[in-house]
Amino acid sequence: MSRLAVFFVIALLSACTTVPAQSLRLPMSQTNHCADPVGVTVKQRALTIALGERPTAGYGIDVVAQEGQGDSLALTYRERRPQPGMMQAQVMTSPCLQVMLPSGWQQVTVTNADNGRQWQLTPSDSIDKRMGQ
Repeated sequence: MSRLAVFFVIALLSACTTVPAQSLRLPMSQTNHCADPVGVTVKQRALTIALGERPTAGYGIDVVAQEGQGDSLALTYRERRPQPGMMQAQVMTSPCLQVMLPSGWQQVTVTNADNGRQWQLTPSDSIDKRMGQ
């Protein structure tokens, strides 16, 4: 077999075994009254992104991208801020987003698109450390 034929076979086999990242649509919900600690936490299959206290009702979390490759997931979010000059209810809020991860997940990488901060979580991180369990 010629070198070109061997190269072609190797390229074909590697193309068949590479699994491209796929866009996902994970179930999620948002609230303005979150009791979870600031940051990213996971408890079983529930991933929570909590912003902490904000002075008005104009804050929230927007998911920019969500992808999966095998049992690994990637989620990118951005903090939504009030538009300058817009009227907002002057009430303390604590926005958070909860995402239900698929069964069998092994790793999720969460990225804050505003500042580039990343969290990498696995199922072993799902123990609620605040309660000492």
